[in-house]
Amino acid sequence: MENSIFDLGGKRLLIVDDDPVIRLILKVTFKAWQNTWFDMAVNGAAALERLKTPGYDLILMDLQMPVLDGYETTHAIRSGHCGSEYQKIPIIAITADLSEIARSKGLSVGIDEFLSKPVDGATLYATIQYLFHNRRSKAG
Repeated sequence: MENSIFDLGGKRLLIVDDDPVIRLILKVTFKAWQNTWFDMAVNGAAALERLKTPGYDLILMDLQMPVLDGYETTHAIRSGHCGSEYQKIPIIAITADLSEIARSKGLSVGIDEFLSKPVDGATLYATIQYLFHNRRSKAG
């Protein structure tokens, strides 16, 4: 799969993670993909600030962060804190904690999918594509 061409067709992602190594890995991953744009935030509070700007299509969210964690940030987004445009934005948790408790708590605040750190590029691409297709299907 390493020779595969990943193309998100101009989608813009927001990466929210306090770990500089994870941010670097995701940056390298997305720079290798075609037609994929991304911004980064180091915690949930910074993410909410970024989401004052329209145009994001998907959020990759760490769950364990200082200031505002992924659960609180997702709850704020789903509650309309960032406007109605983002209330239904796909959110993928990228986390080391895939326990049933974390998953249940994440689902209760509106996280769509959960991936384990470190995330594999092909799995990440397939999950993103699935969420975009699933959203289109529900809208139609």
